[in-house]
Amino acid sequence: MKQVLKLTKAFIWEHKATYLVWVLLLGTQSLTLYLYDQTQVILGDTLLFSCLIIFSYTLVAFNRWQKKLRQLQLLQTNFLHELLPSSTSQVEILYQQIAEELEQKLVAELEHSRLKKQEMLEDFGIWLHQVKTPVSALDLLIQAQGNDPKMRAELFKVNEYLQLMLNYLRQQLDNSDLVFEQVALDKVIKEVLKKYALFFAQKGLRVEFIDLDTTTVTTDKKWLIFILEQLIFNAIKYTNTGTITFIFNGDHLAIKDTGIGIQSQDIPRVFEKGFTGYNGRQDQRASGLGLYLSQKVALKLGCKLELTSKVGQGTTVKIYFPKHYK
Repeated sequence: MKQVLKLTKAFIWEHKATYLVWVLLLGTQSLTLYLYDQTQVILGDTLLFSCLIIFSYTLVAFNRWQKKLRQLQLLQTNFLHELLPSSTSQVEILYQQIAEELEQKLVAELEHSRLKKQEMLEDFGIWLHQVKTPVSALDLLIQAQGNDPKMRAELFKVNEYLQLMLNYLRQQLDNSDLVFEQVALDKVIKEVLKKYALFFAQKGLRVEFIDLDTTTVTTDKKWLIFILEQLIFNAIKYTNTGTITFIFNGDHLAIKDTGIGIQSQDIPRVFEKGFTGYNGRQDQRASGLGLYLSQKVALKLGCKLELTSKVGQGTTVKIYFPKHYK
C-alpha cells in the first residue's frame, strides 16, 4: 500500500502541470456558471463530468507511466534495446538516441580496453616463458658444478616466483579449466612436500599428519596443488624450527606452523592484492600475490581460506571445502 501511495504521489507530481490546468479550467467554468446565475444542478453536473474525465485520464496515464517506469528500472540493471519503452514525444526519442550512442561508445571502449589488457598480459607471459629458459640453463650449470644446495634452493625460489606470476596471468585472462574429481588429500600434500624436501632438510623442519589417512575431497587437483604450494612455501619461509602440521577437521584442512607469526594488525589484510605486511617488508622479496591468488583460486573452487596467527607462536591457515568425504 505504501508503495502504491508513493507511486501515485510521484505520478501526480510529474503531471502537476496537467492537473493545474484542469483545476484552473474547472474553476473558470464554475465561476462563469455562477456569474450567469446557472442552477446548482448544472454546476454540480459540470463538476461531476469534469472529475470523471480527469479520473479516466489518470487511470490510463498512470497505467502507461507505471509500465514505462518498470521498463526503465530493468534498463538500469541490464541495458537492452528491446527493453526501451516506446517513445511518446520528440524529446524521449532524442533521449533514447543519446542513450544508445553512449552505450555503443561504452561497449567499444570496454572492448578496446580488454584487448589492450589481453595483449599486455600475453606479451608479459611470453617474457616469463623466455626467462624460464636461462633459469633452466642455470639449473644445468649448478648440477655440472657440484650441485650446491644453497644455489639450488635460490634457483628453486626463482622458479616458484616465475610460476606464481604465470598463474597470476592465467587468472587475469579468465582461463577457467576446472576439472572436479575426488582427490586424496594426503597424497596431494605429500606430492607438494616432496617438491620442497630440500628446504625441509635445510631447516630441519618436521611434518605431522592428523586425520588425513582416508580423507578425500571433491576439487580440481591442479589448482588445489597451487593453493597448497603457496601455503606450504609460506609456512617454510617463515618457520625456522619446529613442525608444520596438516589436520583435517570436519570440513576443512588446517596447515599449522610454528613460525614467527603475523602481527595482529596485518591479519585482516593478508589476502589483499599486493599486501606484504611487516614480515614481507622485512623479507623484501615478498610479492603480496601468493595469498591473494590462493584465495581467488579457492573461491573459484567453491572453497574459502581463513588465517589465524600469533607473533612468535606460528600461523594456521584453513582451507574450507564445500563437500568432503571420509
